[in-house]
Amino acid sequence: MRGVLRPSFATLALVALGIALAGCVSTRIAEVGTLPNGERLITLVVSENRRVVDRECQDVPALGPVLGCQTSRALELPNGHAVRAVKIVRYTDTLPSRMAFEIDAHELCHAIAAVQSIEDPCHGVDHGIVESWALPRLQRVP
Repeated sequence: MRGVLRPSFATLALVALGIALAGCVSTRIAEVGTLPNGERLITLVVSENRRVVDRECQDVPALGPVLGCQTSRALELPNGHAVRAVKIVRYTDTLPSRMAFEIDAHELCHAIAAVQSIEDPCHGVDHGIVESWALPRLQRVP
C-alpha cells in the first residue's frame, strides 16, 4: 500500500518501553554520617511509591493517610555519649535528581548533628564532596 506509514518494530518497541517505564515508581535511600559505632546518623527515604512510605512509617501513629514520618532511636557511642539516629521518610510526586537528593541528605546530617552534643560525622566518608554521577567532577579550590 502506497502512502501508508508503517511504524517499524524498533519504533513500536521504544514506545512500549517508554510506556512501561513511565509507570515505574522509584525510591531513593541515603544513609549519611558514620558514627564511631558504625551506625549512620541519618537515613533519608524519598519515594514515589506510597506502599514504601506506608511500610517505613507503619509504627508511627497517624490519623488518615501517611505521606511521611520521622523516627529516631537512641544509640550509645563508644565514648559513652548518647546520640539519636534519625530516619526521615517522605512521599513525593517526582523524585529529586540524584545530586539534589545527595545534597539534601548531607545537609540534614549536619542539622541533626548540630542539635546533639556530638562531633559532626557528616564528612567522614565523602569529605563533603558530592559523589553523584549527575555532577561533573570539579576540582576543589583550596
